[in-house]
Amino acid sequence: MSIGLDLGCTEFRSLRYQGEQLLSRSCPAVMLEVADTATHRRLLERDSVPYAISGSTLVLLGHAALEWGALLTKPVRRLLPDGQLPAGDPVARQILSLLIDAVLPISRQRDEFCTLTIPGELLPVDESPERSFFLQMVRQRGYRPQVIGQGHAITFSELNHIGFSGIGVNLGASQSEFSLNRSGRELARCVIPYGLDELCPWEEQASSPTSILPELNDSTLTDFLVELLLEAGARIGQHDGFRVLTQPVPLAVAGGIVARDNFETLFQKAWNRACWPIRMQNLKTCTDGSQTVARGCLIHAIWQSQPVTEDLAIAA
Repeated sequence: MSIGLDLGCTEFRSLRYQGEQLLSRSCPAVMLEVADTATHRRLLERDSVPYAISGSTLVLLGHAALEWGALLTKPVRRLLPDGQLPAGDPVARQILSLLIDAVLPISRQRDEFCTLTIPGELLPVDESPERSFFLQMVRQRGYRPQVIGQGHAITFSELNHIGFSGIGVNLGASQSEFSLNRSGRELARCVIPYGLDELCPWEEQASSPTSILPELNDSTLTDFLVELLLEAGARIGQHDGFRVLTQPVPLAVAGGIVARDNFETLFQKAWNRACWPIRMQNLKTCTDGSQTVARGCLIHAIWQSQPVTEDLAIAA
């Protein structure tokens, strides 16, 4: 069997089949530190909230960190600021390994395929501390890891009905990614190192995760999308990336901001203003896309594990 693992800057997600059942796991990549007091221990133990002890501090992880951060009005700490491993912080690295364990079960067979994304990665082949760290974690769980970008994964997830061909776009918290694909093979990739954090500070997102997106001004969001498209278009055009695409081109866009009710209209306006030298066939917005990238990773992992003569069919 195979598994898809999306290691986002703000949340880790996995998706796999167990028999005919599709199972998902997720865990925010955050932690909350509170003073180790009798009161705090009593409150946490009363509600059966697991915690770790580090010196004179109690450490809460994932969903518990978000919930109790709101209750205690304390700031939640992102474990991968800008997608980078925290330098000189062995506690954070240990916590990240625990989060991997939480979303990635032990492999059920030797060398089971795991397709994953690497947080903060600008190029899918470059060596980096993040790549070394997370690949080691995946191998220790018994998997054979394969790395793809988030935009590439979106193509597998959302453009499977047209042979995994088109442009996959991921609008993340700390970076935005554009992936040009034909028949499942990535032909060009552009990663811009800024995302939703530019529009809304992380502290505001963490304290108000359900209401922050609708509060963004339409003009501000449209201008932001135009800026992204202009930057990505210039980079792709410099390397003749648009020439590899058969027009018109389908687009699939995912990311937290896509959940906004009028996002498709705003993106279409931004697309028209940016004037990419290609025609858009259709726009697929992944409005229910919390598992979009993980699903694409799973499809890729299954595809890689199949003999090339077999057709891939997945109802993810």
